[in-house]
Amino acid sequence: MRAVDKQTNRDVAIKIIKSKKPFMQQAKTEIDLLVNLCQNDSSDQNNIVRLISHFVFRNHQCLVFEMLSLNLYELLKNTQFRGVSLNLIRKFAKQILKALQFLAQPDVDIIHCDLKPENILLRHPKRSAVKVIDFGSSCKSNKRMYSYIQSRFYRSPEVMLGLPYTVSIDMWSLGCILVEMHTGEPLFSGSDQFDQIQKLVEVLGMVPSEMIDRSPENHRSQFFVRSGNSQEPWTLKERPVEGEASDAPQRSSPGQLTKSEVARSLSEIVGADIGGPRSSRRDEPGHSPADYNLFVDLIQSMLDYDPNTRIKSEEALRHPFILDGSSHEPQPLSSSRHRSRSNPVARN
Repeated sequence: MRAVDKQTNRDVAIKIIKSKKPFMQQAKTEIDLLVNLCQNDSSDQNNIVRLISHFVFRNHQCLVFEMLSLNLYELLKNTQFRGVSLNLIRKFAKQILKALQFLAQPDVDIIHCDLKPENILLRHPKRSAVKVIDFGSSCKSNKRMYSYIQSRFYRSPEVMLGLPYTVSIDMWSLGCILVEMHTGEPLFSGSDQFDQIQKLVEVLGMVPSEMIDRSPENHRSQFFVRSGNSQEPWTLKERPVEGEASDAPQRSSPGQLTKSEVARSLSEIVGADIGGPRSSRRDEPGHSPADYNLFVDLIQSMLDYDPNTRIKSEEALRHPFILDGSSHEPQPLSSSRHRSRSNPVARN
């Protein structure tokens, strides 16, 4: 809810929690995390939403936040799902990586657990400065509370496989977000978890056998089968007949994809070979083949199946794609040419 703080006469946003006990308990966890974040970032330098105060009203826990602007999904919608430029993506990525670097610090150590375009807000509708919001699903890395986390399109493979997770799951989500902000469409838009794994494999190749081996049986049996003895490779299960057919190209042997095929597939998705999605940015500055090569390289490092080798936030901040921007400060949003597009896919 938008409201006015009558003591300070400033606009605020109030998050009102359902009055049922489980929601109230989780809200208390959220408040504790937000208070901790504010204490560790007293100068407000790390692009995390500020909790101003909290109170209980008619058995509803209420959290009072600073007022921010539209979220990145709404921004994408305003472009009619055409997507934004690589230059603007660089500015967004730099700020979100700084937030993730802060969250990963040992004295903070918080996993966001639900990073998605809706949870990244512009500070001002005409500026590129952003903040990360919604810590309602977040946790300390040594106090993981849930196994079913992250919105599906941005869910990391280790979460789907039921493996222990760390702050690296947020980096996976960010890789998905950055591609979507450029193409206008979710990178992996699975209709369910089975379809989600299918879409990952179609673009990134087969999930490493070591991760599948460590996955609890009740998780891996949803997605993978092994014929014969334990020396045989894992393969994807057949798509259920009643399931929705994938709109992505089918591969006869996903486990045999080479690195060059994977890179070309991701490059094709972002339009690296044709100057942007649907050739729309061929003549725009900052969209040269070299720019796209750097962007794809960064995304591939964010979408590393293995969370142990997935790029860390401090490493990503030193990546050439991030460092290539001429300005390190948020800039005014440039006007976008609009083009009609069909409605986006349903988001869960």
